[in-house]
Amino acid sequence: MKVGFFRHGPAVPRGSAGIAEPERPLTREGRKKTAEAARGLRKLDLGFDAIFTSPLPRAVQTAEILAEILQLGRPKPLDALLPTTSARGLLEALRDIGAEAPLLVGHEPSLSAAASLAVCGTLRASLELKKAGMIWVEFEKIKPRPQGILKLLLTPAALRGLSGGKGVE
Repeated sequence: MKVGFFRHGPAVPRGSAGIAEPERPLTREGRKKTAEAARGLRKLDLGFDAIFTSPLPRAVQTAEILAEILQLGRPKPLDALLPTTSARGLLEALRDIGAEAPLLVGHEPSLSAAASLAVCGTLRASLELKKAGMIWVEFEKIKPRPQGILKLLLTPAALRGLSGGKGVE
């Protein structure tokens, strides 16, 4: 199984007047940067066969942009991608996901923690996943304990550079 862990794009800042934390949407700039990152990801042609998303608006909006550009069909909500889910809980959800190469759209720190646990066997590895960035892990096995190999860790600037957009920030 090959899994992409994609962090949602830049959203309205925490504490913005009139917007509750769980309801924060992408900004206009966030949508643009996410689309550029998605175009870069498309050039890599990693073979994603499904897209799953946290039910929070900023992740859903990110997943919709990715799904359209990568031609993955409608994003499927997955509660295991909520920011309150543990890394272990997210990896357990992969066991029954029904895709060989899913792209998971969610939040920090759970995405990088799950990738860290899969690759290093610990939550203490230092992986930093920036907004609209992606970690790609190839799993050798999912059961009984997930074990994977880190294949790519791409910053949003690197993805945008692949698309012909702005390069390194």
